[in-house]
Amino acid sequence: MIGTQAQDWPTVHQSAEMQALRDYVTAADGYRYANQAASTLRLDVTHSNLIQRWHDLVFDSSMTVGRVKEKLYFHGGTPAEHQELYLRRGGGDTLFLWDEKKTLADYGVKNGMELHIKDTNPYSLSANGGLEDVSQVQKYVMADEEYDKLENSVRAVKRREKEKAAAERAARIAAGDVSFTDEVIEEEPSESIEEVSARITVGSRCQVHPGGRRGEVAFVGSVRGAKGVWIGVGLDEPQGNNDGSKAGEHYFDCKGEKYGCFVRPDNVEVGDFPELDPFASDEEF
Repeated sequence: MIGTQAQDWPTVHQSAEMQALRDYVTAADGYRYANQAASTLRLDVTHSNLIQRWHDLVFDSSMTVGRVKEKLYFHGGTPAEHQELYLRRGGGDTLFLWDEKKTLADYGVKNGMELHIKDTNPYSLSANGGLEDVSQVQKYVMADEEYDKLENSVRAVKRREKEKAAAERAARIAAGDVSFTDEVIEEEPSESIEEVSARITVGSRCQVHPGGRRGEVAFVGSVRGAKGVWIGVGLDEPQGNNDGSKAGEHYFDCKGEKYGCFVRPDNVEVGDFPELDPFASDEEF
């Protein structure tokens, strides 16, 4: 309700039960404002353009409406000349504080009431979520070409780690270490199981690369947790890294631990590869 004289404003009458309920909900219990000066007012403040709410801002009852607007400028950012202040006294009762020379006491403001700021500036920065909606903020986006040039980016670090791992792998293969080459690696399949089985059959003698390890094809199919087709080979020598099992699931039988390996079809060469005699000498014939 809008009034021009203090004696014309309606007062809000609450029963003792309603006041007790309000005190309980707000945790006031009769002592909330007990230890403050008689002229001190604690008010909640809201803004027409902002979600943010200011709780228990401190004012003095002798402050004029004009002075209150100057103080609220530092909270809501709306200049005093673009503020309309409304006092919400409970029960849906709202009063327009139109006279800037009158004090809060003149308007009968009490502790716990709410001041509402209406921003009348049509060009206000806070309008339509301008100061709170971060989705409206234009964000800097770097082009991939520019990002690739950065030396300390996450992408650059991962690229160097990948290159380092590839170099270490190549060095180990060159040194004859093939114990790690049978690891299950995620990659898209290029052939179906039927296509691979047509040229690599179970029971065929074979040679596994790298390393030239010989053995017998014992499994052709898919492996749980990995994409594509895998060849399980039972090796003649303990040069593998399993016993025909992967991730707790057994796929084929072989001589024992380290006699089994899983490799991609491209790393298996089927043909006349008899088992080598470890005691044979290259100088004998």
